Amino acid sequence: MTRETPFGPRIAASRRGLLAGIATGLAAPAALAAPGEWPARPVRLICPFPAGGTTDICARIAAEILATALGQPFVVDNRSGAGGNIGAAQAARAEPDGYTLLLSSPGPLSINAHLYREMGFDGLRDFAPISQVAEVPNLIAAHPRLGVRDAAGLIALAKTRRLTYGETSIGGSTHLAAELFRIQAGIEAEHISYRGSADMMPDLLAGRIDYGSDNLPSMMPHVRSGALVGIGVTSAGRWSGAPALPAIAETLPGYEVTAWFGVVAPRATPPAILQKAQAALAAGLRQPAVASRLLELGAIPLGDTAENFAARIRAEHEKWGGVIRQAGIRLQ
Repeated sequence: MTRETPFGPRIAASRRGLLAGIATGLAAPAALAAPGEWPARPVRLICPFPAGGTTDICARIAAEILATALGQPFVVDNRSGAGGNIGAAQAARAEPDGYTLLLSSPGPLSINAHLYREMGFDGLRDFAPISQVAEVPNLIAAHPRLGVRDAAGLIALAKTRRLTYGETSIGGSTHLAAELFRIQAGIEAEHISYRGSADMMPDLLAGRIDYGSDNLPSMMPHVRSGALVGIGVTSAGRWSGAPALPAIAETLPGYEVTAWFGVVAPRATPPAILQKAQAALAAGLRQPAVASRLLELGAIPLGDTAENFAARIRAEHEKWGGVIRQAGIRLQ
């Protein structure tokens, strides 16, 4: 089962401060809904993963932005299980009246259809995209004893002997990042799957595995301390928080893996509601206090059009379907 990887202890500990800062930083006053307008009562925002993880953090950011802008509570409801499918299925079956929304990661919308025989919904057809909220790069890092400093060095070593690598979520972005790296580099490596960062990191730090793939914020403290060597970030370009760290795409052109998080609604939700929610999210994510706090946590604030979000969902469905088939990924 795919499991959501949390941002790590530093992010979990700062959650309360993050949300308080967002509430303070949103400049626009709450605009109370007129009678008959949406929202006229509290809105349920389903998060299909447990509290404290990446998706949950982004859901609470989105809920705070929407509540402040639209004058009604947006209540995060964590409904986890089956790689996000349980919560997403509940959202897909909800009344399309704007009072149930879903904050999703790529799994339920773009990836899981290639991994699960039955999900109870169709990630491409059963939702109306509203806006992306943020994206988080992953990082591939190696144990110092390997003596490599970048992606080119790791690839060269892997072509001389079989290495071992770990990841923190079967079928998730950390697994797909490592598999896409292996495929594009033309190397073979022994794959070891872990249930999360807390399980993988002791083995990686002790050198029991050669390299690993995880969300960037979970890896960076160990890279900064020298306990691990940052091979490269998985975004298309370098991360602003550590500009000296190369992107893997500098060695493997076209390589890109980021975990994105965005808000969608049941398919038949009225366009006026979708447009109102999109405008509120985009404006809130442009607020300096919100953007700076997300960046501090290693997340990149987005806030875009529904059309752009829909295109990304479709493109990643095709991309990851090919990678999953080529890599032979199967749920355990």
